[in-house]
Parts: sequence; structure tokens; C-alpha cells
Amino acid sequence: MRSSAPASSPSRRTILKAFATGLTALIGPAGRAIAQRTKRAGQRIPLVHTTDLYHPPQDPDDQIDLATVLALGEFDLQGVVLDITQRFLEGAPEGFDIPRDPGFIPLSQIGYLLGRDIPVAIGPTQPLKHPGDLANDRPRREQAGVEMLLDVLDRSAEPVVITVLGSARIVTAAYNREPELMKAKTRAVILNAGATGGTKTEWNVGLDVHAFVGLWRSGLPIHWYPCATEKSAFVRQHERGTYWSAKHKVLFHDLPESLRSWFAYGFSGNTRGDFIRALDDLGSGSEWENILAGGRNLWSTTSLVMTAGRVLARTQEGWRFLPKAAATGLDVWPWRLDPISATVSDDGKISWQVDETSTSSYLFGRKPDVEYGGAMGEALNALLKTLPA
Repeated sequence: MRSSAPASSPSRRTILKAFATGLTALIGPAGRAIAQRTKRAGQRIPLVHTTDLYHPPQDPDDQIDLATVLALGEFDLQGVVLDITQRFLEGAPEGFDIPRDPGFIPLSQIGYLLGRDIPVAIGPTQPLKHPGDLANDRPRREQAGVEMLLDVLDRSAEPVVITVLGSARIVTAAYNREPELMKAKTRAVILNAGATGGTKTEWNVGLDVHAFVGLWRSGLPIHWYPCATEKSAFVRQHERGTYWSAKHKVLFHDLPESLRSWFAYGFSGNTRGDFIRALDDLGSGSEWENILAGGRNLWSTTSLVMTAGRVLARTQEGWRFLPKAAATGLDVWPWRLDPISATVSDDGKISWQVDETSTSSYLFGRKPDVEYGGAMGEALNALLKTLPA
């Protein structure tokens, strides 16, 4: 098990600095070309997924995002770190509303359905005390998530993609403990948090402002997919907006019954103790019909699909997430990552501008059209159907 103290061996630091220098190209355009060659060679992208997944859910979009990661075959999922905040574990008035557990059950269920071993651990549950906080004074059980991330990076033969779907607490604490390792072995931090402007604090930033600030000041390569624009987190037509929504009857159309049961168990906050047996009989009937009557707001889908190297393309069967090479000659929804220079204030507000010379920070952009949500919903449903449940 990794020590929670920063690395102190001079020889190791020397090696890591040399490795980081050799991997500088992985951050910029040359790195993207290397990634493409890696995928063409049949290799997969090592990934650590950090997510604020709870049961019952604080927001069920996290369960859909987990399924998206698992359905994208380009990813080699090395582990899931649960980004849990204490106030969501407690009932009101001390906590947020109802008591919840970290999302170990939905992870166990989907691992069982897919026949996969999915390593999982929990990170610190309280916000960082300052941007440089190592969080090594937290309870032992809350050290496992940070240590898992560092262990994966330490063992990996190539740089690792790290998703942030929630606060940045785990990534920032890991960086504060071992900055040389994080710089050498992080291909990109896929950051789903923050706003492109405005005075309001975006939800994920508010979970841990110090962690968000610390991440931006770390110098790690960041691919930024903001969850809010200068107006709100629910703007359908915005060049930088990641938000889209869809009805459940579209997202879950014709999924295998076992997957329907998994979504039903999670979305409803089911408390059955036989949570594996429950996967046989929750995907139909009145409870499932109630779920189909609802809808879902989503923000992180695009970041996962783009990181996998896929595009949103219109095929004869409808909109699909396809590898770029397979979309030649098709109508492809325009989206991109623009290089930016950015600074962050102490309260978590980002000031940014497009900067073609930047090789460390990139910002999402897309064709702003209200039809985006319809295309994304159709494509995500098709992707979820590929899960071998």
C-alpha cells in the first residue's frame, strides 16, 4: 500500500522528471496523434473514473455516466474512486436531505452483470482545508481512493486519463501528495465542473472549492467540459455548453432486462438486501414504468465519448457514437477542444481565453443547436445496448 506522505527519494524524482519531459508531447497535438496510433494498434486507454455515485442517488446521472464508461470499449477501466461528500451521507437537518451510502452496491451489481472485476475505493469525504491539503489526516477508509489513483499511475506503463465527475478532491489530494508522479503519468484530467463565466458557483465546484482551485493551479493537463455557462447549468444552445436532456423512454429503449433492473434499483433507491437477485425482476412492471415516465439531465456524456476518440454521427439507423475513422462521409455533429490559457480565483471562478500556443488546457466547444439533446439521446441509447449484460 502506498504511503500517504510525498515521495522523498531523489533518484525516483530524477527518474520521474525525465519521464515527464519525455511525455510532454502527450499533452499537445503530437500527443493526440500518439493516442490515435495507440488506438489503431488495438491498445486501450487506461482510465481512472472518479464519480460522486451514491445509493440512493444524489443525482442518477452518475449511474448513466458509469454505464457510458463501461460501454466505451476504448477505455481500459483501472478503477473507480467514489467522490463522496459527508453531507450527502447524513439525513436532514445535519445533512443535505436523506441519508445515502457510497455507491458500492451499483458498482457491485454492474460488475456482476458484465462479468468484470471493477476495483473501487472511497476518497476523503470532507472538503480540502486549502488548495495544498494532502488530506492524509482523514480516516483510514477515506485514504483508499487517493492511494488507488496513485497506485494505478505508478504501475501504468503509459499515462492515464482521469475523469472528474464531481469535485476535484481526489485528484488534487493525490497531486499534493505526489506531484512528480501525477505530472509524469497523467495523460489528461477530464474535468466536468465549473462555469465559463458568471458570478454563481457551479455545483461541482461548490462541493470543494479548494480542490477545484488546487487542480487548476497544479499544471496538470486539463480537458475542461464546463457544467455551466455564464447564464446557468441548463442552457441548451451554447457553444461551450455540455448540458443536454432526454426522456428515459428514449435512453432506456429496448435495453436488456438485466440492465433495466440495474437502472431501476439505482434510480429508485431500492433497499433490497438481495441486490444481485433483484437484477432478475426489477426491469418490468409498474416500478419500471414509473422510471420510463421520467427524464434525465446530463452533462458528462460528451467528455467521455470525445475522450474515447468517437464522434456523434448520423447514420442510416440514426445518430451514433462512432470511431472517427468509421464516420467518413457521414454528417458529424461539430465539436472540438480549443486550447486556452486560464487562471482561477480563490473562490473557484475561471478567467480564460482561447490561446493557440497553449498545450496544457483545453475547453470544449460545439455547434450550439437545440437538436443536440435529441441526437445525444439516440446515440447514447444505441451505445448502452452494446453492454453485454
